[in-house]
Amino acid sequence: MNTDYSAMPFCSNKIRFLGIGLAGLLLVSCGYYSFKGSLPSNLKTVAIPLFNDKTAYPNIREKLTDYVITKFVEDNTLAIVDETLADVIVYGTINSITQKAVSVEQGETTSQYKLTISVKVKVEDLRNSKVLFEKTIKQYGLLDATAGLEERDRVIDETLLLIGDEIVDSTIGSW
Repeated sequence: MNTDYSAMPFCSNKIRFLGIGLAGLLLVSCGYYSFKGSLPSNLKTVAIPLFNDKTAYPNIREKLTDYVITKFVEDNTLAIVDETLADVIVYGTINSITQKAVSVEQGETTSQYKLTISVKVKVEDLRNSKVLFEKTIKQYGLLDATAGLEERDRVIDETLLLIGDEIVDSTIGSW
């Protein structure tokens, strides 16, 4: 059997060129993708007044408000300004902190609690006089049954940080 391989290098180069071209086309067509929302150009600033608090837990409203402000500063999509200058405003009410047994050992002894914080959030576009979103955000942390007040405060702080992240993500992604 006599096979002529002289056409193979040309064919091989053609396939290689076609493969590189398709890969390049694929990369270009994917373009730039971001998980952040596409903000309207007129929305550049945000105000975050002190959150309301129905729990009476010490300093919780100040902590959550500060965490949300910090998260917006880190995100750097909207600048923090006074309410009178804001394009967007974030209102929040801390509705509850609940603690529920999640891990029970022999003898029905609780070994771990689920500490849940519930916050109602409303975000308004002040330039277009419309509500961007309004929802209740719930986040939780786990607390050892033998934990003292210091440990409880740490779990609350971690949970508030998660809520702050979700508020910023929901605000930026609501457009």
